[in-house]
Amino acid sequence: MARLFPALFVLALVAVTSTARANPEPPYAYDARVAGMGGAASASVDNAAALFHNPGQLDQIERFSVTAVITSLLVNLRAPFAGPGTEQDSGIQYAPLMFLGGVGRVHERVTVGLGAYVYTGFGGGYRTVDCIGYGEDVPCDDPSYAGVIEPPQNQEVQLFVAELAVPIQVTVTKWLSLGVALRMPWGRQRVTATQELPDTNPNTLDFGRADQEISGFGIPGILFGASIRPVEGLNIALVYRSKVWVNMDGTTTADNPFDPAGDPFVIPTSTRWYVPHMLRFGIAYTTWQDRLTISGDFKAQFHREANESQVFDLDNPVVPDTIAQFNWRNALVGAIGLEVYATPRLPLRVGASLARSASNPDTMTPFTPPPGIQYGFYGGFGIDVDPIDIDLAAGWGGGQPYSRSEVGDLCTDVDGPTRTMGRGPNRTITASGGCPGTYDVDSWFISFSATYRM
Repeated sequence: MARLFPALFVLALVAVTSTARANPEPPYAYDARVAGMGGAASASVDNAAALFHNPGQLDQIERFSVTAVITSLLVNLRAPFAGPGTEQDSGIQYAPLMFLGGVGRVHERVTVGLGAYVYTGFGGGYRTVDCIGYGEDVPCDDPSYAGVIEPPQNQEVQLFVAELAVPIQVTVTKWLSLGVALRMPWGRQRVTATQELPDTNPNTLDFGRADQEISGFGIPGILFGASIRPVEGLNIALVYRSKVWVNMDGTTTADNPFDPAGDPFVIPTSTRWYVPHMLRFGIAYTTWQDRLTISGDFKAQFHREANESQVFDLDNPVVPDTIAQFNWRNALVGAIGLEVYATPRLPLRVGASLARSASNPDTMTPFTPPPGIQYGFYGGFGIDVDPIDIDLAAGWGGGQPYSRSEVGDLCTDVDGPTRTMGRGPNRTITASGGCPGTYDVDSWFISFSATYRM
């Protein structure tokens, strides 16, 4: 039973890289004005979306404002499932990212609000996988090899993390605004995958299907923001986000390896996912009679401390727990954006972003974006029709494919020894990762938002 779930949880655990970009958090989310400017938002956002980026910016709301956003994210991954030469495309995967928030002024110096948004969202996977294996020489052309899947089957992952946020902003002086938002997370994950199944002979492997559904609430955190305006037209933003974690519980249903015609195993399953600490710095300058805004953002997300590994606890006396070893690096993201009003009611926007991936080459999987530098280019426009602003944006992100020739320490042959540690109920399995092959990702998005002001 020690080999019952490694392949399933390779898929399940890597789902947390669900936006398939340089890190699990897209730089262009919420709202379309922000998206068109490459995500350079912390010093330039001027509506209810500030409760997501920088609650210190909520002083830009005169009386009351409601913002609704939907961003359609399209992603194509390319990776091997059975070593070099077996690379395949996932096909276009669609994920909606949504935001709804409202903020009102309750005092000349104070605003309060409420917002909900999808922090991370992904749906899809590789549609037809016909062979699974690790290492360099996987015998996919041998019909007797247990890793050959006939007919080919989908490997599907769906995950999203949403938050409910309650912000409050205080104008301290005419040049200093402070804000804080209470963040309450909730997550859900679903996986349907082919897994390794040992039969009654421990030296023989077979494969079967497994389904996992888990969800749950997390520990609340805060988002703190400050906006400093030392001179007219110049805004400097400082933002801190605290680490939170989401506890998810549910079940894993898997084929019975000892009796394929019998009832499947239904195993209570639980895990915890961390959203890391984040620091963000932004600057924006508005000039030319308020017709031109140039903004820049830099943020650091501390995945190294938060996302070293993830444990799936399986409540079954004969099934070991599973560990996904991430060893992620801190993600660094820079963005720059420009907005110019072609007419008093028609702003045009462009932006670009550059980021260092959080992925570690030694632990990456077919669902992990490649390590290295990722970049993106964005554009959009708006239509200001008082009291409603309509904004549209689109963009592309990706990077250079990553090719790996060596077999990592966590990449073991499908017929090789399992990395099982401990004995009895304390046994664990470390899921495979860092296998050779070429990995690549491309993503596109379209964002639409509407803001009502009064």
